[in-house]
Amino acid sequence: MNLSVHGLRVFLCILEHGSLSAAGRELGMTQPAVSNHLHALEERFGVALLVRGRPLWATPGGECLAEHARRVLGEISALVADMARHVAPRGRLLVGTSSTPGELLLPGIAVRFSTQYPDVALDVRIADTDETIAALLHRDIEVAVVGREVDDPRLVGTIIEQDELVPVVAASAGFARAEVSLADLAARPFVLRERGSATRRAVEKGLATAGIEPRVAMELGSNAAIAGAVAAGAGIGVLSARTLATQSAVKWLDVRCLKFLRPFVLVTERGRPLSPAAEAFAATCIGEGNV
Repeated sequence: MNLSVHGLRVFLCILEHGSLSAAGRELGMTQPAVSNHLHALEERFGVALLVRGRPLWATPGGECLAEHARRVLGEISALVADMARHVAPRGRLLVGTSSTPGELLLPGIAVRFSTQYPDVALDVRIADTDETIAALLHRDIEVAVVGREVDDPRLVGTIIEQDELVPVVAASAGFARAEVSLADLAARPFVLRERGSATRRAVEKGLATAGIEPRVAMELGSNAAIAGAVAAGAGIGVLSARTLATQSAVKWLDVRCLKFLRPFVLVTERGRPLSPAAEAFAATCIGEGNV
């Protein structure tokens, strides 16, 4: 009787979940189908593999099979990933990004990537940083670009560029002069991004370092909304310095002893093999930082 790779997966799933029915639900199989795979393995090797109980657990023979099965399936996964690297990138690629790199960095990267890899349909999904990281861990997307470093052992982050954030006010405001003090800044209301965004975290960290606890008058979900509210006189905002050339209605404030810097970071899931399209996209992002 031939040995089924799928049967090995089923056996490991039984061990993980402790019952045939739970393994069936996880694998989308009926309980009899799961049982058939188990019996086929036991007949193939001539040993009982599980001790019947609640939960099920492995016999010594079952433990031996599980050890080898994990190694075999790991090698198969590595084989598939290695062979995929020899295939030209194609198909659909799901990329997640937080708002600021999605607005400022990803458009240029997307154009260069699509020009070089026309057979890849690039689907870029923009959310805040926390939502983007959650989507990556749930495998709703394959790679992510966010506005802060990640501190999670399940993830790998590569800084591809640094971004400077600057405080801004309405261009028409009398407060918009060449240089202001921290005391001047602390006395004014702030218009900030929503909680969960990397911009908000970077601003709060920079203000805390300067000894300022901001009086938040308004929280908004995009950089464009921040610029519009600040231009209308709602208070002080913080925007990427690279956007100011296109924001004539707001003006940069040079605040002594205050600087906001944050990275743009390419994030992947540790140990998860990337598709050829995702590897090519990652290489494009990393190359962007060296342009």
